[in-house]
Amino acid sequence: MSPIPLPLDLATDLVDGPTFQSIMGALPTGVTVVTTLGPDGEPYGLTCSAACSVSKTPPLLLVCIQRGSRVLRALLERGEFVVNVLRGGGESTSALFASPRDDRFRGVPWEPGRHGGLPVMPTDVVAHAECRVAAAVDVGDHTVVIGAVAAGGTRPEVPSPLMYWRRSYARWPVEEDSRVDALTLAAEG
Repeated sequence: MSPIPLPLDLATDLVDGPTFQSIMGALPTGVTVVTTLGPDGEPYGLTCSAACSVSKTPPLLLVCIQRGSRVLRALLERGEFVVNVLRGGGESTSALFASPRDDRFRGVPWEPGRHGGLPVMPTDVVAHAECRVAAAVDVGDHTVVIGAVAAGGTRPEVPSPLMYWRRSYARWPVEEDSRVDALTLAAEG
């Protein structure tokens, strides 16, 4: 699937790159590794902190990937990908998949997922979503890829996901709080 260009006429009086990174760095995010298989069957993957849910019905999520990425090319060519949500303590996996190394999967255990046989990293994740590409839109220097979630799962025994905030890793603080249940019920109506 080829990305659809998004026509934007942006003003020239925007913040500079470092200011923008500082602003966005103040937003804590989860850390994922997006994986796919190339045409030769080789696994491809990269670290992605720009991932979120889009829709419950149908189940859609999105990831934002730099446009020049070879992983993005493989993902769009295959039309399928997996979002592996890293567990707390997964800093080394995140750093490996953020590196320029070609052999990112060397020594990293993975297994074929249920949908398409794509790389799922069971020991490094709190959850994973196996997706079909529903849409791809070029926005700035990234492509927003929307995935329809065809399969996936969670690992409830893993206590917390990996978090990235102000250019540092942390574990998401997990506390039992009855107000969370009330907020969830209120948000779901």
